Amino acid sequence: MSRSLTETFREHLLEQLAYFEKMTSELLRKAYPDTAKKEAIQTLISQYCDHVHSFLSGTITGDFDSMAWIGSYVTVVDDMDGSEEKYKLVLPHEIDGDLGHISFLSPLGSRLLLACKGDRIEVDSPSGSYGVLLSDVSYELSA
Repeated sequence: MSRSLTETFREHLLEQLAYFEKMTSELLRKAYPDTAKKEAIQTLISQYCDHVHSFLSGTITGDFDSMAWIGSYVTVVDDMDGSEEKYKLVLPHEIDGDLGHISFLSPLGSRLLLACKGDRIEVDSPSGSYGVLLSDVSYELSA
C-alpha cells in the first residue's frame, strides 16, 4: 500500500522536529560563533518549528505546496535578469550543489523558508543584496 504525499509530508515534518530537538544546540555551537548570527538562526529555527507544530495540529490548514518548507523544491526568478533557478531546501548535512540542494540556513534558503509562492524576497549575501520572486513551490516524494 502506498502512502499519500500528505502522509509522507507529515512524516518528514515529524522527522525534522526530531532533528531540531536533537541537533539545534550542536548546529548553532559549531556553525555560528557570532552571537548575533546565532540568535537570528535560533529564531529562524524556532519560528519554523512553531509553524510545523501548527500545521501538524491542524491550526494551519491548506495546500502545503504554496509555502516553502524544508524538503520543498522552489523556483526563483532573479529580479535583475529574469533568470530562473530551481533549488531544494534541505538540512545542512544534505547540501549538494550539483543537485541544487541548498541549506535552509544559507542566505537564500533562510529567506525562502516559509515564504509563499508569489512572494518577492530580498536576499543579503556575502556578495551583496539581490531580489528574487518565488515563482513556484512543490513538495515531491523522494525517489
